[in-house]
Amino acid sequence: LGGDAVVSSDNPTPEAFLAKARELGLSVVSTMGFPTMARATDEQGGAAKLVALKVVEPGYPLRGALRTAPALNQPDSETQETPARGTVWLDERLTAALETKVGDVVRLGSASFAVSAVLTLEPDRGVNFFNIAPRLMMHIDDLPATQLIQIGSRVTWRLHLAGEAKAVAAYRKWAEARLGRGERVESLDNAR
Repeated sequence: LGGDAVVSSDNPTPEAFLAKARELGLSVVSTMGFPTMARATDEQGGAAKLVALKVVEPGYPLRGALRTAPALNQPDSETQETPARGTVWLDERLTAALETKVGDVVRLGSASFAVSAVLTLEPDRGVNFFNIAPRLMMHIDDLPATQLIQIGSRVTWRLHLAGEAKAVAAYRKWAEARLGRGERVESLDNAR
């Protein structure tokens, strides 16, 4: 899950959910995900591919670790970092499909980003239709430049939470009583 519990929603996470987490002393980090297109530059062949875009804040994940490699088919290692502003990480399938390498540039919506690593593992990557597409991960502050979120965009907002078991249980109970349409709380007990 990338945390002890996750509030998942088809709308931005309500501020009350963040405030309650902080009140209980929980660590929080937000991510967003949605399908979109990524394209290599014309100089790199111009290949385009449907991707599962994941937008992350520094500090993600709260539990588990990301793994990256410096190039395709190279040994990977655990990292506590996330993509820096202006850069993206492509998973192995996407790196091969776009015929890119670290240092190349990819287009995402209205913006261009340098590929800075090959993403090999995410602790919360489950199996569902959205996650069949190859992954592209970017810094949350770079999302506005892409202009990808528009009316009809199929974005999922996720608030990852971690902390003492008692505080997480109290938060889950509080949140479950306040869930609206398109919102759910996931934990190891009920995650897909």
